[in-house]
Amino acid sequence: MKLPQLIFLILVILLSIDLENGLSKNNSKWITPLKRQCIYSKRSPLKRRLLALKRDLPKRINQVSIHPSNYASRSLKGINGEPLISDPSLIVIHESVYGVNSVFNTFRTFHSNDNDQVSYHILISENGGIYQTVPSLKRAFGAGNSSFNGQSIITKRGLAASVNNFALHVSLETPIDGEDNENSHSGYTPEQYDALAIIIDNWMEEFEIPSDRITTHKFVDLSESRLCPRSFSWQEIQLRLAALGKLC
Repeated sequence: MKLPQLIFLILVILLSIDLENGLSKNNSKWITPLKRQCIYSKRSPLKRRLLALKRDLPKRINQVSIHPSNYASRSLKGINGEPLISDPSLIVIHESVYGVNSVFNTFRTFHSNDNDQVSYHILISENGGIYQTVPSLKRAFGAGNSSFNGQSIITKRGLAASVNNFALHVSLETPIDGEDNENSHSGYTPEQYDALAIIIDNWMEEFEIPSDRITTHKFVDLSESRLCPRSFSWQEIQLRLAALGKLC
């Protein structure tokens, strides 16, 4: 066998191994848009507002029951008995595409097909309402075939590898002009960014998640078909997390 043919064969084998592990040839390393920011005025109206929201977070979370086919326990062992990463260590931001009531109806529907099962841990409505549909310590089905910096887990034979076993999924309700397949829409409300910052702040503290492990569904998705959250402003979440002291 000639050298060029041998090199080609090796590349094909390596690519096949990557695909079996849930990786893709274009799965690049995440570079967070969030910047280190340690100085923030204690008298800032934004800081005062967010701290007040943070104090009231337990009272602001609305619990929503969904069908148990759409979430599960986090798997402690893999399909071959190997230990798995099961503690939440990644935050994935989504958008709902449709209104909250439509999302609730989907989550409350029994889905026998694994590929149809779907949920988030938290959904944030346009007015900043916070709805918890899956407890943080449970596994929400927020991403299908997905990977983060090479990390992905197969929890069931026949299913694609995903980040769900170690991810926390939070979704922003899409504005009505975004209920389509366009690449952008009018964006999210200040109330949504406030609520998102408080949820992320809470998860960062509870599970010791660093800011460089806050990412998007678009990035982790290996099908390259997801754009969400479209029209998302990292600057808005930068301002809020900095005010909460989470970027220092």
